[in-house]
Amino acid sequence: MVSSSPMGENCLSTDICAPLAQKKINLSFFTHLSGDRQVICAADKMGEETFTLVKRHAGPGSTLQLQRGTSIVAVYPHEKRPEILGTFIRSLARARVILHGLASSPSAISVVLSSRRVKAAVEQLFQHFHFPAFPSPQEFFDAQPPPAELVQQVVATYQEKVIKVYWIVPQLDLDLWGGQVSSSAILEEFAEALIEFGELGLKIPFLVASPGLGGKDFLLSFSTFREQTEGDQGPAVRRILQRHLPEIRPMRLTPVAGVFLHGPHFGDRYGVVDTFLQALMKARVSLLALSCTVSSISGVLKQQELDAAMEVLSATFEAPRPLTGPRPRKPVFVP
Repeated sequence: MVSSSPMGENCLSTDICAPLAQKKINLSFFTHLSGDRQVICAADKMGEETFTLVKRHAGPGSTLQLQRGTSIVAVYPHEKRPEILGTFIRSLARARVILHGLASSPSAISVVLSSRRVKAAVEQLFQHFHFPAFPSPQEFFDAQPPPAELVQQVVATYQEKVIKVYWIVPQLDLDLWGGQVSSSAILEEFAEALIEFGELGLKIPFLVASPGLGGKDFLLSFSTFREQTEGDQGPAVRRILQRHLPEIRPMRLTPVAGVFLHGPHFGDRYGVVDTFLQALMKARVSLLALSCTVSSISGVLKQQELDAAMEVLSATFEAPRPLTGPRPRKPVFVP
C-alpha cells in the first residue's frame, strides 16, 4: 500500500502505526519520506484490513492506493556498499520489475514487487550474485516453504512489556540526499550511479525509494558516509547523479545522523514501529526518513537531535549500552 499525506511525519503514529498495532497487525515492510510518502506491507490476508484501517484514520488530503499480490525479495549482506545496492537494483531493472517499494536495512536490501515477477527477478539476481546455499534459481525456489507456512511465520508471538533489541547504533556525519525522477523505468541509471559511488569509497547506510500514486514519479532518498579525513564528496555525488539522471535536482542535507535498531523478532512482533515513533515524538525528535525491513528499523534525523533520540530509545527498548561518539554538528541544507 502506498500512502501520501500532507501532514507528513505527524500522521505516522496516530494515523498509521498506532491503529495497526492495536489490531495486532505486523508490518513486514514500512518506509517513510519526510513530508509525504509511505509504503506499507502486511501479510496478504491482512492487506484489506490494513488498508481499511489506514483509510479510516487518514487525515484530510491523504491519498491511498492498495497494491494486491506483492512479494518482498531481499539480498544480504550488503555491508553498506553502494556497488552491491546498485547491482541489486540493476538486476531488478533488467528483469523489468516495477518497484512498489525499495529499502535498505543494516544487513539487507529489500524490494516490494509483483508476485508474478519474483521468478524473473530471482533469475536475474543469480546472474549477478553468487549464493553459496543455492547453485541455481530452481534449487532456491524448491527450498522455499509454501505460502501458508510463510504467513504463519508472520504472527505475533512475543508479548514482552519492554521490547528487546540486539543493539541501538547511532551514526554521525551523514549526508542525506533526496530527489524525484519521472518513473521507476530509469532506476537502472540510478543503479549505475550507486556503483560509481562505490568507486569513491562511499558507504550507503540508508536507502529508500517510493513510488508515487499511479506510478507517475519515484522519490529517492539515501545517505552517504565517508571518513571526514577524505574531504567533502558532496560535489562528486551531485555530478554523478546528474550525469546518470539528468532530470533529477538532488537535494542535500548535511550533516544528519542515523539511528539503527535490530531486533530478534521485529518481523513477528506487532507494534515495534509504533513504539519507536512514539518514543521519538515524546523526545520531540523529527524524522527525516524511515525504513523498516528485515528485522531492522533505520531512521535519519537532525544531527543535533541524536542525543535526545538515543536517550529516549535506550529508555524505551531493552538494549545493550549505546555506543558513544563525537558531539553532533548543526545541519546545513545544501541546494
